[in-house]
Amino acid sequence: MSKTFRIKFIKVGDMIYISHLDLQRLLQRVFRRAKIKIEYSNGYNPHPKISYGNALALGIESYGEYLDIEIEDEDIKGDELLDRLNLALPNGIEFLKCVELEQGEKALAANIEFGDYIFVIENINKYSKEQVDKYIGELLQKEEINLEKLNKKKKLVQVDIRPLIKKLYLFDINQDEISIGALLATGSRQNLNTNIFIPLLLKYLNIDLDPLDVHIIRKDLYFYSNGRLVNPL
Repeated sequence: MSKTFRIKFIKVGDMIYISHLDLQRLLQRVFRRAKIKIEYSNGYNPHPKISYGNALALGIESYGEYLDIEIEDEDIKGDELLDRLNLALPNGIEFLKCVELEQGEKALAANIEFGDYIFVIENINKYSKEQVDKYIGELLQKEEINLEKLNKKKKLVQVDIRPLIKKLYLFDINQDEISIGALLATGSRQNLNTNIFIPLLLKYLNIDLDPLDVHIIRKDLYFYSNGRLVNPL
């Protein structure tokens, strides 16, 4: 008999610059180093039974990443699994929480709907709280925000991204930085890429800044359950 666990982890420091594919390779080495026996699929091309939440883009710091892993050891408990894995992890990744899943649990990538973000922007215009609140309010009052983007067939199409912005607010402000909180669609069905959202945010804030200079933090990911948002753990 095998067990399936869901694990929450953080990705910070130098680890924000490794790709999702490299992260998968790294964690498979970590599981081997920690002597965790992963179940593999059957067939001609067996692969480890590990599934991940929505991929994190390069350069984004995160405190709410998730993975599901099926392992052979039916006697291991969640606390022991966490301890063994954390001893084998490099700096910048830490496993925070682990629960054993029962049958019928929602799959990660297929069911994640929203991501909770903080965007840290240089306060080059020395805005006050009232000024930022005014600009955010103007954006939220828009019934439609139409942008051009490439569809799956690589054709430019008009897309209304307003429904993909569930929440937007001033998280913090000082003379040097503005921190904007946002709850954005971050799922397989609907997704608002931060590369699209940040230029829009800077435009409405009237801030002339390279979007690549905005520091992004993903705080957590969320499912919809019984009409409300809950995190996967």
